[in-house]
Amino acid sequence: MYNAYRRIAAAAYAVAIASVAMTSCKGGADNKGAEAKIAFDKAQNALNSGDARECISLLDSLDSRFADDTDIMKQSMQLRPKALMQITVEDIAAADSTVTANKLLLDSLKPLMTHVNVPGTEGYMLKSSMVDPAFMNKTGLSPRVSENGEFYLVSSVNPAGGLKHWSVSAVVGDMIATTDTVPYDGTLNFRTNNSEVITFTPAGSRGIGELVAAHEGLPVKILFNGQSGRTSSISLNAAQVDGIATAYRYARAVNEMRDATINRDRLNARADKLREQIDATPATKIDTEKTDN
Repeated sequence: MYNAYRRIAAAAYAVAIASVAMTSCKGGADNKGAEAKIAFDKAQNALNSGDARECISLLDSLDSRFADDTDIMKQSMQLRPKALMQITVEDIAAADSTVTANKLLLDSLKPLMTHVNVPGTEGYMLKSSMVDPAFMNKTGLSPRVSENGEFYLVSSVNPAGGLKHWSVSAVVGDMIATTDTVPYDGTLNFRTNNSEVITFTPAGSRGIGELVAAHEGLPVKILFNGQSGRTSSISLNAAQVDGIATAYRYARAVNEMRDATINRDRLNARADKLREQIDATPATKIDTEKTDN
């Protein structure tokens, strides 16, 4: 009789434990569902307040934490393209602003520039005051803009006196910028009689352009650096300093406007796809049944 009582008691205890466990699991699921709803509401509120980027950040966190909640994931998939659309619209406006600003700048600078034709190769542009047919017969620096809008420098040392220069530096106050080094190759770096001429790459010329354009009005000294450590120098007059600054700004405006135009076209294409995605996404509601109990 005693053993039978023990078996009945053990069975009752097991049922009680199972009931407690089921209640605990149900409570945990309810809590997680409530947390997911709160997290989603935060993302929705961020978008409603105009902070689409914060909305995306919150959705990323939500998707990671509640990936097994089907209802929340449906809501997240519906909200995300709306947030991305808002970000895209903002980015399109920024690209439009960049295009407009640089177009205005180019409209003001272009009348100051002259195009120089070079037989057998592409021509270039430079500030009209810097056009000098005798450039290679003297020592100086020619700031140019290529046909595709790249700023670059050409240096000339004449008489060279065997300097064999292979780079150029610009000194403005206590600041200095130096081109890339161009070893003698008879093409980009060529010498004839007592003359040395180097055509520097756009990447190698950018530092000098940036320095001079950012400090226009300050004296500029140009150093022609010889490969043996010797240097020759000249001081630029105001017109020459302005010639470098103007050419650099012109090239920068060309590139910024071109890049912004390409970016705007890409963003418009993205907006079209997002619009299609939003229109094709059916409205869904979170199943709140599990959070209401």
